[in-house]
Amino acid sequence: MFFAKCPSDAGLRTLLEARSDSAFTHSHEGVTVGSEVVAPKGFRLEVYGVDVGQGETDFARACEAVATFAHYPSSFTRVYSLTPRAEVGTVFGTVASHFGFASVHPCRILEVIDEPATRRFGFALGTLPGHIGDGEERFLVSLNEKDGRVRYDVRAVSRPHGALGWLGSPFFRHFQLRFQAETCAAMRSFVGGRSESSAIS
Repeated sequence: MFFAKCPSDAGLRTLLEARSDSAFTHSHEGVTVGSEVVAPKGFRLEVYGVDVGQGETDFARACEAVATFAHYPSSFTRVYSLTPRAEVGTVFGTVASHFGFASVHPCRILEVIDEPATRRFGFALGTLPGHIGDGEERFLVSLNEKDGRVRYDVRAVSRPHGALGWLGSPFFRHFQLRFQAETCAAMRSFVGGRSESSAIS
């Protein structure tokens, strides 16, 4: 959804609440959560990540970053969420500013990965009506207990949504690539203690 200026917080809440019970805009729910991921026909698969720290303290910070949406880069996005932390069923929107206008992209969390025994934490989201893309994305942090390495990994399957999305596919791709670089930088910065969560509720 595109706007001449960013909606107020009250407007964002109304917009997201109206989509709380909406179906996902894709029909492959859970596709990013399994051990092996294959992109459905017509979708692009992205797999990327970065080492963000070392040891238990950094792992706890990385978990907190994902739980509070601080892995979203604040340079061109912020998150407005109907809950302060990531939970199954949480509806939130990424609010982006670009080229003199704003856009809001609604999502809902379909699964939370919280596995203390395997030292993994994260969540998977699906896109809702109004999002410029169709698809699903999983954000995951993990602690390697052998060497203490803390890792942030992302899986996504996506395609532009509708005629407007396809017409703007170069724009859509540009911001996907920018997000990939900047989410990794945001996580490294947060775990290093140099940034705070940009999520609001």
